[in-house]
Amino acid sequence: MRATHCTCVALVGGACLAAAQQFQSTPVMGWNSYNQFGCSINEAKITQAINSLSSRGFVDAGYKFFQLDCGWASRDGQRNATSGALKIDLQSFPNGLLPLSNLARSKGMKWSMYSDAGFRMCDPQAPSPVLGSLGHEAADADLFKSLNSEYVKCTISYPALVEPNPLTVVVDDNCYADGSQASQNAPKGSRTDFVTRYTTMWKELQRVGIQGMLICQWGVPYSTSNGLEGPVEWTKGISTSFRLSDDITTGWGSVYRIYNQAVHIARSGQIGPGHIADADLLEVGNSGMTFDEQATHFAAWAMLKSALMISTNVAALSNELVAVLQNKDLIAINQDSAVKPIKLVQRWTSDRDLWSGDLANGDIAVLVVDLSNARRTLSLQLSDLGIKSADVKDLWTSEVFKNTNSYSKQVNGHGSLALRLSNIQYASGPGTQYKYISVSSGTLASGASTQACAGCVSSTKVGNLGGSSHGSVTLSNIVTSQATQTVKFDYINCEISYLGGGSNERLASIKVNGGAAQTVSFPLSGYNWATDIHAGYAVQLSGFNTQGPNSISISGVGNGYAPDFDRIAVVA
Repeated sequence: MRATHCTCVALVGGACLAAAQQFQSTPVMGWNSYNQFGCSINEAKITQAINSLSSRGFVDAGYKFFQLDCGWASRDGQRNATSGALKIDLQSFPNGLLPLSNLARSKGMKWSMYSDAGFRMCDPQAPSPVLGSLGHEAADADLFKSLNSEYVKCTISYPALVEPNPLTVVVDDNCYADGSQASQNAPKGSRTDFVTRYTTMWKELQRVGIQGMLICQWGVPYSTSNGLEGPVEWTKGISTSFRLSDDITTGWGSVYRIYNQAVHIARSGQIGPGHIADADLLEVGNSGMTFDEQATHFAAWAMLKSALMISTNVAALSNELVAVLQNKDLIAINQDSAVKPIKLVQRWTSDRDLWSGDLANGDIAVLVVDLSNARRTLSLQLSDLGIKSADVKDLWTSEVFKNTNSYSKQVNGHGSLALRLSNIQYASGPGTQYKYISVSSGTLASGASTQACAGCVSSTKVGNLGGSSHGSVTLSNIVTSQATQTVKFDYINCEISYLGGGSNERLASIKVNGGAAQTVSFPLSGYNWATDIHAGYAVQLSGFNTQGPNSISISGVGNGYAPDFDRIAVVA
């Protein structure tokens, strides 16, 4: 298992340019050393990575930020006696880091560094021997500037040799938050000091000309007097981006865990220019996933408007994977000026997901993901998006299908349709009429209970559904006009899954009129069980009697808990 780590990324310019520079408002694209090398980096490895990124066309494709992760700092537990700053590990980097920064810049890249907001940096050795920046933010900010200021001066003097506005990136972390003991590494509990701690680093980086910062706190909530608050809220004003989840690792399960955590953040309406939700490093090129899974992973990160940070051996990438990472259409969606992430429209559990998101010019980005993990025909009906017809571009093949109302294609397991819709004609006429039913009005059994809920429309919710007591709720006397329909659920699921844990979803067993149980996945809705509601979650159910009263029963799956529910809506 990889060592848990995360980053706080800052882009640094020379003092003479600091006032004029503005950090980019779209997600960063680049390369990070961690997934290829862990914390075992040195001058030769980094030189090869820089040259490979350049020679294989990644810089020209937009991957500008070269990010050095853990392993660059001295392991002797000492700071620079004169400046008080972190020391560079001269055994691994005998010439220091500036020559590498200059090499990256000469090839059109922007240098990036890593540090830590805790007592120690993340490291595979426990306890870590590498100091963090806590209490020394000013000295370390000066160090990060010094790695770049000479280069910035060269840019001013010799603008033809380098980009006119080069930036340096600094990465900050909070691994050993409370001390240097192994037991104090990577705490995942909510805290009350996140804002003050990261604000200190943010201000010092701003002082030396830093324009942007990525806070990576593994998607951990901040504890306030009003309850828990997610990073999409608490990082505003002290960063330009934040990590939305715990670390990624190899395999589709890790991608799916993060993808489920992105659902509520994309729905929040708070992602936009200068406030980016980072889903962690790309696993494209690493072991553990099929080609199709890697392609879907890349498309999801691109459309979610995450940073696109390659973290693999670029020299060894197949031409097919290079084509995935350099897909111009997906990169264009990632860098779209509106910075609006795709949102989950509907999940057909264990079958497929449908996501869509608006682009600045009025086009729509669409991602349909296979969840069956089998080769099959994957289809999109534009009516599911409220669209009558559109021109559909397949972003994997570049084919365009004019004035169509659907699109289908053969895909392999966990493959995807990555599409861009243009010339859109929206459906007209009245929408489907729904009627809402409070779940707390149902009949509770086996330990299910009603609970106060400040954010619920009905002011109460039903919880303790499932578990070892197999709690359940049954709603009766439901009248509806459709036998098969999309039922809408307002639910709360704040059970966060971290690295090595679950999938950031709760499963519910739902029966219509006592018929066959249908297992339904409900992704994470937020962090606060009293307020963070996912409203209008669409679930296709069948078996309704259009001539008489109906019932819907909800319980857990096995001994697992279902989400808490506020209300449901059926077609009138």
